Amino acid sequence: MGEEVLESAGNRYIWRLHIPFNEEISPRNYLQKLLYYDSLLEAENSVSHLGEFVQKCIECFEKEVEQGIYNMTTPGSVTTSKVTEWMLEEGGTDKQFQFFVDEEQFMDKAAKRPRLNCVLDTTKAEKAGIGMRPVEEAIRESMWKMAKNVVI
Repeated sequence: MGEEVLESAGNRYIWRLHIPFNEEISPRNYLQKLLYYDSLLEAENSVSHLGEFVQKCIECFEKEVEQGIYNMTTPGSVTTSKVTEWMLEEGGTDKQFQFFVDEEQFMDKAAKRPRLNCVLDTTKAEKAGIGMRPVEEAIRESMWKMAKNVVI
């Protein structure tokens, strides 16, 4: 809805992020959420490292890239099970992750509303020189910092 309101406005950026994460301990951090819930929904999504998202938005101004809409997520996508696999490999937890059988079970037992799962195309941001790091690199670095209790 916000994009519709801004559509007629000139000289503007719209930066889309999806599923923010970083190395900080916060209930809004995707990586922390995975540790909190008893069961998880397997889904494929784009994700955004919060610090890198902010840095790349600032670079839009500094580099004077063409104004418009940019998907500011890590290139590619990741599944919930892949992220939990990386968590175990990075030593951030020894939790035995459990998954819902399917989305119907998730909606019946846990969800208050349907979830938006999507993979955003980052080509425009990459071509403008404001693309983000690959998904695995960004997530693993955050996990490593969380496991070592290094918060920047």
